[in-house]
Amino acid sequence: MSIHYGVIGTGPVGRVFAGLLRQGGHRVSVLAHRAQTQQILQRRPVVVKGKLEAYAQLEEVVLESGEFLRAEPDVVLICTKSVDSEHVLRTLREHQPKPDTLFVSCQNGIGTERVIEDVFGPEHALRIVLNMGCDVSCGNEVIVTFCTTHVMGRSPHVDPARTEAIANDLKESGLPLVLRDDWREDVFKKALLNASLGSLCAVTRHCMGCVMGQPEARAMVEDMLREGMAICRAEGIELGPDFLGFAMHYLDQGGEHRPSILVDVEKGKVTENEFHCGELSRLARKHGVAAPTIHFVDRVLRCTENF
Repeated sequence: MSIHYGVIGTGPVGRVFAGLLRQGGHRVSVLAHRAQTQQILQRRPVVVKGKLEAYAQLEEVVLESGEFLRAEPDVVLICTKSVDSEHVLRTLREHQPKPDTLFVSCQNGIGTERVIEDVFGPEHALRIVLNMGCDVSCGNEVIVTFCTTHVMGRSPHVDPARTEAIANDLKESGLPLVLRDDWREDVFKKALLNASLGSLCAVTRHCMGCVMGQPEARAMVEDMLREGMAICRAEGIELGPDFLGFAMHYLDQGGEHRPSILVDVEKGKVTENEFHCGELSRLARKHGVAAPTIHFVDRVLRCTENF
């Protein structure tokens, strides 16, 4: 039986998922947050270019959560900023989704799947760790600048057959993806990469290449990675002896890219820091791990958001 997918979040990630799945022949309902976005999505096909490709017209784009759920999607992909998850999910709960609906966090950060579990229970929660960079270039066109293999986590609380079916749909639609039991390792790897360089880009207001090219800032990135690795060990997650070298090399490829947390700071928006440095700081305190650089950057970003 074909799965009916719902997509919440119409930024580049949401459009990539909606475009790939619709092109793959699936029914896709989209919840947009602005009338202007709804009109663009209804009038023009979603075009995905670069490392992923899709061309698809989205027929079902709505503005109201109630109308979105009346379409009865089987699986809802949460593609909003992680800081918006709780509000979005609690609003959906008010409109009573059908009892077997699954919600999949397609977001950055540590513990985004726990927000779903808190609202709907663990039997309704899944997680995908994204490994791609994408931006809306103009209108309805998304450019995917890099894309490696994404990771979908298996949950002991969710029917394995349903998890497999979702993973197969995404792979057949063109998204490189693997299913893993040890997916938390991938969550932390991605979070450390984002929390180190991305956070310092937001603090300094400079692009990735600028931060990595400045000796003091580069040293802080390395300090944050080392502290994060110690936190992972305390959590029972071993990233391996080569992770630091891999991470620094990976972050050196950032060039002029301006990460989303920097863009959010420049626009005066609340960032996803709570799920990156904020969560790492909490875990460091929990385990008694020294993480002075992570604590400092976390506090600076919290101050920035409160001004």
